[in-house]
Parts: sequence; structure tokens; C-alpha cells
Amino acid sequence: MKVSVLIPVYRDSDLLESLLNDILSDTYNDKEIFVIIDEPSKKSLKLVEKYRERVNFILNGLRKGKVCALNDAVKKSSGDILLFLDADVYLNNCKNFIEKVVENIKSTDLVEIKKKIIIRNFLTKLVSYDYMSFNFVNWLFSKTLHRCIGINGAAFAIKKKTFLELGGFKRVISEDLYLGMESFLKKKRFKYIDEIEVLNEAPLNWKKWFKQRKRWGYGAAMWFKDYFKDLLKITLKFPQILLPSLIFIFPSLTLLVLIFSPLTGFLEKILVFLEILFATKISVFIPIALGTINILLIMKNFMYTFISFLSSLIIYFVASRILKYRFRIHEFLIYYFIYSFIWLAIIVTSVIKVSLNRKIKLENWKY
Repeated sequence: MKVSVLIPVYRDSDLLESLLNDILSDTYNDKEIFVIIDEPSKKSLKLVEKYRERVNFILNGLRKGKVCALNDAVKKSSGDILLFLDADVYLNNCKNFIEKVVENIKSTDLVEIKKKIIIRNFLTKLVSYDYMSFNFVNWLFSKTLHRCIGINGAAFAIKKKTFLELGGFKRVISEDLYLGMESFLKKKRFKYIDEIEVLNEAPLNWKKWFKQRKRWGYGAAMWFKDYFKDLLKITLKFPQILLPSLIFIFPSLTLLVLIFSPLTGFLEKILVFLEILFATKISVFIPIALGTINILLIMKNFMYTFISFLSSLIIYFVASRILKYRFRIHEFLIYYFIYSFIWLAIIVTSVIKVSLNRKIKLENWKY
């Protein structure tokens, strides 16, 4: 089976050359590589000259956006399997990476590849728990339903026939979530691969993290709005999978329930409500404010929050052992009480704005 590797790039990427070297040195021979570059920089053009004999480059002088660029590249591809890789990933020391993808996709339609975060600082350590939750949920879907409702588009493969049947990528912010849901609704088979993995770069500071999560939040909110009825039906049919998955991705949901329960005072409710309203604003004060509020909640409702935290800690620890992720209790403490709550607040704010048809403006983003 021929494999078409597709890599979208905006201007340039520090990891692109390393990624190309890994793919070119991969032992699987029947492959072709497409690198689609919007608004190529001088750095990118140097790579084009270096690899033009072995890689198909598509250069777009004006920015087309990731979705349009990839859909156009698929039309030019000749592979039976489409392997999508973001330009900011490493293939983690696997010389037969593509062969493993081919072996796994033969019996299914769509495969997601395990992803880990490259640890650079404390923030990236927190992000790694996020990625563990995403990966564990799709591992769970793979093992139980053999279908998925959303994928992480940084590294996945799909049969070209399936991709075309699903209508390709939709022109939305979170095209990977939409592709996953369409695959579920059309009963396409799904498998999560954990025997190979890619390493992702993550934002190194809170400002970049907020910018990224604001975009992800709006993308998820649009996906939720467009598929609300389908999600409701799926939840009613498979509550034993959907509800635990939701809590696993957002463990601070239990804190949110506590905050808006009769156990919590009016002042705390107002403070948290204001924090949620401003969650998509880039500010270093939000983590500090949320941390302070959550400490007050712990002191007032110690038993409830302790049981909730302990339950999540045990579940995440088990997941880390299954998928071989790093786990540190002190990091998870910050992740649970601050990081996860901020991310949930961004999602809630985004859902409210999208539901109210508020105009969404994302800096330097095109799809």
C-alpha cells in the first residue's frame, strides 16, 4: 500500500528538516512526501532547494490556510493511505514508523498515533497531562467502540478512500474534530496506535498558551454546536464511555459543580463566573486568581475536594501506566486545581460566545 505523507507549514518550522530526515530514512519504500508551505520564508526556501529531488513541495505565495492547503495536496497525492503530520513534531526514534502505520490501518479505516509533549519547562509538564487525557480517551474509544468522535490532527493516518467518503477536511477551526465525528457518524473503524509515537512542541509561556487555547476553545465550541444533537444521541447510547471521557479530559468539572452548588457562597460563585467570562483574555492574573479561589474552596469543603482530587489522581496514574506517560503528584496537583480549571473556563466561555453567535476574531489564523 502506497503512503502519501502530508505536512502543512505556515512560513517555516524549526523541526521540519528533522522530520523530513526521519521520513526519508524510514525503511518503508512505497511512499511519497508532500510539504505544503503557505507564505514560505527564506528558511523554508533553503529546505526546498535541499530536498526538492526527494520531496514534493507545494508553495503558496498567499496564505490558503491549513484546510485548503491539505485538501488540495490530497488531490495531487497517489497513495492508498494518507499520513498527516504537523510540521512541529518529532518521530520518536522509530525507523519503521510508516510500516507500523500500514500494519495497523489494514484492518481499520482511521488510526491515531500516540502523542507526547516535549518537556521544556513547568508549563509543558502541565500540558503533557492534557495530552495524556486526549490520548487516553481515544485509547478508550478504540478499545470499546472501535470508533472515535474526534482526533488530534498532529499525527494520524486514514485510508484515502475513507477520507474522500467523509468529504475531506471541512473549512473550520478544528478540522480534525469534525473529521473524527464524521467518521463516527458514518461508522468508520478507528484504532489508536501506542506502539509508535510522535513528540509535540507545546507553548513555552502562558501568553502563547492562551493564544493557542483560545483558538482550540472556539474550534471545540463550533464542533459542539454543529454536532450537539449527534453528541446527545451518542451520550445517551454510550453514557458509560462518553461521561467518563468528559470528566477525564476536564477533571475540574467536579470543582465547577462544587462552586455552583448550594455548598458554596454567593461571593465565590460571582468570582468564578467573572473568571470564566474573562477566561479567553491573556492574563497572568487568571491562574493566580483561580488558584486563590480553589484554595478557599478546598478549605471550606475539604472532604469533597479531597475525594474528588484523589479519584482523579488514581485514574490519571493508571492511565499514565497504561500509555507510559510521565506522572508526578505535585505536577498533577497544579494541573487539577489550576491548569484544568482555566482550560475548562476557556471552553465554557467559547461555547457561550458561539451559542450567542458572537463574532469570533482569531489573530493570525486562517482555515
